[in-house]
Amino acid sequence: MAVHLSRRDRITCFEMIYPKRLIEVDLPIKRISAHARREKSIRHGHISTLHIWWARRPLAACRAVICAALWPDPADPECPTAFIEKAREEMQKWTSHERQAMLSADSCKRFEAARQKPALFRDPVELRCALLEFIADFANWDSSTAGPRPKSLQQGPGGRGPNRPREVD
Repeated sequence: MAVHLSRRDRITCFEMIYPKRLIEVDLPIKRISAHARREKSIRHGHISTLHIWWARRPLAACRAVICAALWPDPADPECPTAFIEKAREEMQKWTSHERQAMLSADSCKRFEAARQKPALFRDPVELRCALLEFIADFANWDSSTAGPRPKSLQQGPGGRGPNRPREVD
């Protein structure tokens, strides 16, 4: 008698199945690049002007890539439900008019639609798009330093337990 196990049930001590990360699925490169170009030309009030470094990195791109590399794709079947619920909760907070004022015009359309129809983020693909929109806006230095940010940015993406990504130092 053949037993068919789901992908999740086939985990062995040698094989761990991780959900895809947002960076593996999509990344709003055009918007992130625009923020990186603008950030590179800022002369006053930016952290990169504190010291002239020999290898300046585009911090906008770094912020976006870090978030996209750490956050799992909510549309992936292996994505932890705790992350999906927390991401849905955090993205729903950005539907208020006060927070929408901090978003770009591109992102406001999606978050305004979610404000009018709160069940929109129940769709994992819509939630993925909202997270990518947020990442694109978070890449902007002005957006990343002002206003509230999701707690997942402050606490870390993986939470606690077996779904926490491996930390390599």
